[in-house]
Amino acid sequence: MKIELLAPAGDMACLEAAINNGADAVYLGIQDFNARKNAENFTKETLPQAIKRCHLFGVKVYLALNVLIKDEEIEGVLDTVYWALKNEIDAIIVQDIGLANIIKQKFPNANLHASTQMGVSTLEGARFLKSLGFSRVVLARETQIEEIKRIKENLDIEIEYFIHGALCVGYSGNCYFSSLVEGESGNCGRCKQLCRLPFTIEKGSVKKQGFLLSTKDLCLVEKLKDLVDAGVTSLKIEGRARRSAYVGGIVNEYRKILDANYQYSNNDIIKMKKLFNRGEFACGYLKGEKMIYPKLNSHLGIEIGNVEKFKRGNRFNEITILSNHPLYKGDVLQFEKEGKYYSLSVYDFKNIAKNLYTLTSTNVVPVGAKVSLLVDKKQEEEINQTKRVIEVDAKLIALKGQPAKLELSSGQVEIEAEGNVCLGAISQELSYDEAFSQISKMGEDYVLGQLDFISDGVFIRKSELNQLRRDAVEMLERAIIFKNEKDNLQLEKINEFSLKIKQKQKNNDKNILIFDDLTKIPKDFSEKDIIVFSPSELNSKHLIDFCNNFKEKIYFDC
Repeated sequence: MKIELLAPAGDMACLEAAINNGADAVYLGIQDFNARKNAENFTKETLPQAIKRCHLFGVKVYLALNVLIKDEEIEGVLDTVYWALKNEIDAIIVQDIGLANIIKQKFPNANLHASTQMGVSTLEGARFLKSLGFSRVVLARETQIEEIKRIKENLDIEIEYFIHGALCVGYSGNCYFSSLVEGESGNCGRCKQLCRLPFTIEKGSVKKQGFLLSTKDLCLVEKLKDLVDAGVTSLKIEGRARRSAYVGGIVNEYRKILDANYQYSNNDIIKMKKLFNRGEFACGYLKGEKMIYPKLNSHLGIEIGNVEKFKRGNRFNEITILSNHPLYKGDVLQFEKEGKYYSLSVYDFKNIAKNLYTLTSTNVVPVGAKVSLLVDKKQEEEINQTKRVIEVDAKLIALKGQPAKLELSSGQVEIEAEGNVCLGAISQELSYDEAFSQISKMGEDYVLGQLDFISDGVFIRKSELNQLRRDAVEMLERAIIFKNEKDNLQLEKINEFSLKIKQKQKNNDKNILIFDDLTKIPKDFSEKDIIVFSPSELNSKHLIDFCNNFKEKIYFDC
């Protein structure tokens, strides 16, 4: 079974970063019903776009409804579930068992994943969830590898496990700190992160101060193979409140490690630490390590040098640092000495000698302070420039007296679009190079691979060729998305472009025929066909005519 790399998506930018850097699936929240209300999240308007965007690249989408639901919220959350399922969401992550039961009653085909907030860490808990209709359990971070093996060996259920990101000091799904102190429930998505605040413990004459409840960030690079061998099929990255560079960079590193059969280097760890690193990372409960990092509750970055000199100026001070890490405009540095921290963005600096830099700032920084890199601007630019594309092969048939035909294929999907009738060339015959040049302009999501060009000396206006390409790419995109959403069926979709889509799958002779006009639906279609009426614009007359004219089993897509 293919191991899934599951990425967080707090907004559209993070979703794009996850796709571009190799995620197999993303999880996201919508409106009020998720545990990351501090993230931008998605709306009913943006969710369909996000799902289609992911499905174009074969990336699955899971909706996080991982909070406890109040009685007065049930109608609203069920409306959200309906909207998500209608837009082909792949699964719904649920914490509330009561909500899960209602969803299964209302939407029996809904794919449910049990949130880690349920705190399930045993075979018995997973078995109970399976009996409720859950197809996947997101195990608590405290679950040991031996128990994962026991679950896998005794139960047919998908297992998801967090491999990277923030940890909660409380047991999964059982922290009531925010609720007791602030009246804001973490189980309703309103955690105030009180565990990240500084505390003081006094016992007799002993006094201890610091971030005494703040946990380190999780990094299970060294345990990936053990987790997969134990039965984990989905490796999950935490971070729906993090920025897009973090999401893209962490996904990119884990993608490389998984593709390299779990091999990694210290440089991979350094790259991840530069993106966000609270407490120097920890292997969590799988190694029995200390999980609290009392010195700092935020990003540590990586240490790159120290302050050699400090010179006061009239308006700006001059800081000289010794560092073997090159600096770039836009970097963010942090200085620390004797438990005091100072940070600044790098804009005005000079490389005055090997590994020696001067910076100007209004900050007062002590000599000898340790220098850490919090933001590596160059690394983040490289992450943001990473682009996932779909390779497309094409065949252009341009024969005199016949409509120009452009066939596009990608993976198991093929389409054919028709253009205007071709005219014989008088002086300007369409060449292979010109055809390739125009057809290759498919947009940033596609790259043209091979082009087969069949012609008997015709002339095609550039505008006509471009329109043919646009029609074909639009058809291909719809076909790929449809294939990824209905992967087990064959499709033939008939519309204004005379679309023909073939999927190269054996032992499957079903066709889905999709029409945007009732008059085009044949009365004698085969019993093997699945007929779908999908009008481009919906009104009540469509529904009335549909019900009056068709008694056969035809699906109405609204």
